[in-house]
Amino acid sequence: MWIQYPIFALILLFLWLWLATASMRIKAVRRGELSLDAVNFVLKDEMNKRTRLLGNSYDNQYQQPVLFICLLAFLHMDGISNIGWYLVSMVFVAARYWHCYEHTRGVNIKRRTYAFGLSSMSLFIGWSVWFVMMIMK
Repeated sequence: MWIQYPIFALILLFLWLWLATASMRIKAVRRGELSLDAVNFVLKDEMNKRTRLLGNSYDNQYQQPVLFICLLAFLHMDGISNIGWYLVSMVFVAARYWHCYEHTRGVNIKRRTYAFGLSSMSLFIGWSVWFVMMIMK
């Protein structure tokens, strides 16, 4: 089952971001730098830059990656697997890790945009090829 590897890699990214974000917020509340209301209502303006960037990156993981996981599920249901799909999947996963790295550092918007573009293109290519394959079936 080749689709398990990219999905597992994305889940690890989700988990790391969730733990890092929760840890940063808990520490900020304990130090008195952040109120419980700010955490409860996700008042990002009251959070420091690093905590806000981690939270935003975590939120981003429920956009493109969810669409990609759906694509992988359709490929699996249709019994489609080959090295091309695996490569597109790994490019997507690598681009998401790269995007996350650039996003959480908040330093270079140009590299972050390149990473986002690469993941978007692999997502677009994957869905486009799958749709064509389904039409031609």
